[in-house]
Amino acid sequence: MSTDGREAVFRLADYVTAFRPGPGELRSRTRLAVLDTIGCMVGAATTPTGEMIVDAVADRGASGVTTTVSLAAGRRSEDSALANATLAHTLEFDDGHRPSDNHLGCVVVPSALSVAEETGATVGDLLDAIIVGYDVMGRVGEATLLPRRRSPFHGTGTTGVFAAAAVAARLLGLNAERTGHAMAIAGTAAAGLRESTNTGPECKPLHAGRAARSGIESAYLAARGYSGPREIIEGRHGFCAAMCEDPRPDLVTDALGTRFAVLESGFKVHSTCGMLFTMLDGIAAAREQFSPVPARPDLLRVGVPVLLATEPAFTRRHPRTGGQARFSISYAVATAWQRGQVLPSDMQPQRLLDPQIAELENCVEILVDPEAEAIYQRTCADPFFFYPAVVEVEHRGVQRRSLHTRPRGYDPAQPLTPDQVERKFLGVAAPVLGADEADGLAQLILSGPDSSSAAELIRRTAPGKDML
Repeated sequence: MSTDGREAVFRLADYVTAFRPGPGELRSRTRLAVLDTIGCMVGAATTPTGEMIVDAVADRGASGVTTTVSLAAGRRSEDSALANATLAHTLEFDDGHRPSDNHLGCVVVPSALSVAEETGATVGDLLDAIIVGYDVMGRVGEATLLPRRRSPFHGTGTTGVFAAAAVAARLLGLNAERTGHAMAIAGTAAAGLRESTNTGPECKPLHAGRAARSGIESAYLAARGYSGPREIIEGRHGFCAAMCEDPRPDLVTDALGTRFAVLESGFKVHSTCGMLFTMLDGIAAAREQFSPVPARPDLLRVGVPVLLATEPAFTRRHPRTGGQARFSISYAVATAWQRGQVLPSDMQPQRLLDPQIAELENCVEILVDPEAEAIYQRTCADPFFFYPAVVEVEHRGVQRRSLHTRPRGYDPAQPLTPDQVERKFLGVAAPVLGADEADGLAQLILSGPDSSSAAELIRRTAPGKDML
């Protein structure tokens, strides 16, 4: 319990309910987060995993008024959020928040869109709910993050329930007491195991979907008077104690209203696990040095910390599913060398069978680099830590060795520009929606009046559904 005698979840609830519209920069950045997340949702709708989750909601979801991406018929908010949040994380192209080591947008944005559509909220209401949702999920994640990755739990799934409950409670207009109970109820359903990364990667995005659904359900229960455990965060058998060996529940309410997780998050450049981004930056830099780029360098080596060099998900070669490929170092490096970037299209079945990529994969050496390991040990407690990588390339006597510690885009200190985020959105959304429709949706998200209906943002992702 905090020094003022109040439980952490209710101090969070005070913030969620009392937050008022932030400065223009904050809302503008939040619009980019919405754009990026919706792009990921739309782009994933035609993947095998995406089609399965949409079909499941179409078949099993309850009738309602909210939109599931690519599905014209309405569903209740819990079911639409389950599908849309799963879609948002399927491509591994969604934003990331390093201080919590979580993906925030894939849970927060779909949850907010579904409940905003169900309640008739405005774009301004939506944006403010997303801002506080990012903060709730970010702070709860920070409280249980360190030491990094020693927990068997996947943080996006476990912390996401609190955020989904927070945005739903705010959009439902619950008071602070009921909002606190919404998050407390949701906390009892925190789940998501990291084993999915190794032997069931298609389940990883489902963690985001389940978090969104559980959080929304919890808010509706709280609205009816249902109560949750008041010390769900800091209690003896609460969330922090369950998630890590060294919890810091004081961070849950640290700097609320002065630091904003949506500003601390970064956008992805590659459609892979973010832990690979530094090495992919190194590959991109090496390609610029070699002109023309050799199809098969004499040496293509990546040096990484022990953790990356020993986990099966990262050392797997010749992946057979998109879920496997997004974690495979050899596949990501080979693809980045051949194409300059790893995109969602590189996770399609026909790309995974590309014989040129397979041949190049066999050339990729992965080893523990002492310099990278030393940097990892020295900096892994830093809030904005990224996994260091050393990239070595040699061809016809020309050698290049480079160390990379902070990836472009994913590091908020090296952000993508708004134009770059928009181009990223169009790259994944236009093949699904059509170029004109995707461009129109982008302009609506980025420039639509705060007073306009939030429902139209998500309804435009379902071709054939009536627009407002």
